[in-house]
Amino acid sequence: MENRKEVLFKDLAELCEPKENISPVRELGKWNAVPYETRDIKGSMLVSLQEGHPGDVFLAPELTGWYKILVGQYRYSHLFSLKLTDDRGFTYIAPDGDAAYASHSISEVYWKAADMTGQTVTIRKHSKCMPQNAAIAWFRFVPMTDEEVAAFKADQARKDTKRLYATHDMHGQLAIGTPQSFDDWSVIVQNYEQSDVEWFSMENIFIFDGDPSTGDADNFAYPRVCDNIIQHAIRTSYTPEALEKLCRYGQDMGLKMCSSMRMGAWGIEFPYDQMYFVNKFMEQNKEKFRCIDRDGTPIDALSYIYPEVRSYVIGQFVSMARLGFDAVEMIYSRGVPYVLFEQPFVDRFIARYGEDPRPLALDDPRVTELRCEVLTEFVGELRSALDEAVPERRVGLHARCHFSLYDSRHVAVDVEEWAKRGYITAIISYPQRIREVLEGDLWTDESRTHLDLAKYYDYVRGDMSCIRHPGDVDFVEPWPDSRGVPQGPRSQKERIDEFMAIEKKYGVTVYIDIMPRQMPTAEYKRRALELYDLGAEHLAFWDAYIRVPNRAQWSMVRRLGHKDELPDFTDGAGEYFSNYRLMHIADKDVSRYIPAWGG
Repeated sequence: MENRKEVLFKDLAELCEPKENISPVRELGKWNAVPYETRDIKGSMLVSLQEGHPGDVFLAPELTGWYKILVGQYRYSHLFSLKLTDDRGFTYIAPDGDAAYASHSISEVYWKAADMTGQTVTIRKHSKCMPQNAAIAWFRFVPMTDEEVAAFKADQARKDTKRLYATHDMHGQLAIGTPQSFDDWSVIVQNYEQSDVEWFSMENIFIFDGDPSTGDADNFAYPRVCDNIIQHAIRTSYTPEALEKLCRYGQDMGLKMCSSMRMGAWGIEFPYDQMYFVNKFMEQNKEKFRCIDRDGTPIDALSYIYPEVRSYVIGQFVSMARLGFDAVEMIYSRGVPYVLFEQPFVDRFIARYGEDPRPLALDDPRVTELRCEVLTEFVGELRSALDEAVPERRVGLHARCHFSLYDSRHVAVDVEEWAKRGYITAIISYPQRIREVLEGDLWTDESRTHLDLAKYYDYVRGDMSCIRHPGDVDFVEPWPDSRGVPQGPRSQKERIDEFMAIEKKYGVTVYIDIMPRQMPTAEYKRRALELYDLGAEHLAFWDAYIRVPNRAQWSMVRRLGHKDELPDFTDGAGEYFSNYRLMHIADKDVSRYIPAWGG
């Protein structure tokens, strides 16, 4: 075989070893050899459907020198893992978009660049996770010139392109991967090789420590298949020892490692209750430390005005920091409220302003100021606790806030004050806003300064919640406050400017999150360029565990730190991803009439 020509390995069922792990029929414990044909390519793919649990198989390309590696996968595939001999861990591969039954095509995606000398490819399906399909058709190896290799190595050595912040929701990760060994765990971090990711933030889910209400995890009616898997995995796989090892693994890769936690993670409503989403501290203390609405109604969240709540949460963060993480992240984009009208808050407000705060709107400047003050006290205590617990190094403290400074302060998150006091080292602006909306005849006065609490009680039980959450957004026009005055940035530029002013003044790093999770590569590029053009310097990606396996989209996302080169990037079609229509699959002709389903 001539090593320096493009090579296509299209008969994987014939070329992979060991043969005892491959079968012409659909055995649970083996890869199924499935013949296929596109217009130009004919071969046999490896398939394992849903609960199939095949053993690893290996492809020995016998190549020397550097190649770009592309992988062909049937669109009905969900997920599989690949590893070269010299790789420290596996990489997830998944198709973009919906894997519909009639999607008769093979998606070819870029995996990585590598020196293939002496390398073998391992193909694996993780069988302990949520049932899923794995279908891999071919490997294409495209030789790289000496100039291309030199340019690639120089690019990988750059530090100025490391501008991306990736955060993982670990519940989803446990359902997708369900690590059984560190080999499985390493996938989580390994996916970020050859990317512009600077920070990898992994959610701490030790705070969810509930047991099924039946007392038996095998005798519980779960709302989703993944919840059954997670309930078992969260006790056995998600351990401090695993996280500590994974932290070091990421640092050895050159990543900055962070552990994150949702600041309002106290539980969840039906049907996701009565299982692991329960927090035992909440259950034991909710009668003492709950948030209380202005009409006296208890809210299913604990309040940060109580020292006991702050101490509990600080203890969680200190434990995370001691595992070796470079920083910890406070996630305020999931879970509110953090402080409302609890008696200690009412007493403090009356002592300061001489009146009861409960008839006042949350956006009353005095109410907002005092609520922010409570959370600022907590963040100061957290900063001191981290410094005391890990005196040998400065553990970073990151804050993931809402869409704008106004939206963040509306839920008591005053990142500007935290930066000013030197408490935090990074801000991540997540595109979400939550507002209290008070409409109609609710007021005791024409100027709408004081609520009629009896009317308020009826109002909150009306047809629409008074707490409005429009979901994840790109940009939302200013919303009227309780007095009808529009509040919030009037443009995306105004929003970016207010965050970047904090970065310039106080030295914190600001990351602007891009949502939604799934977009075409051209849209990712457009959104990133817009933010850069408006003054942003760093980007963030929530739920990155969903984005990174979809290698077509990831081919753009992973390079978005190349701020200066980005305008010249194509969308990647034909270079990083391509689509090949199937004519035959498993001896069925699907080129015209689709068997059983018609044309």
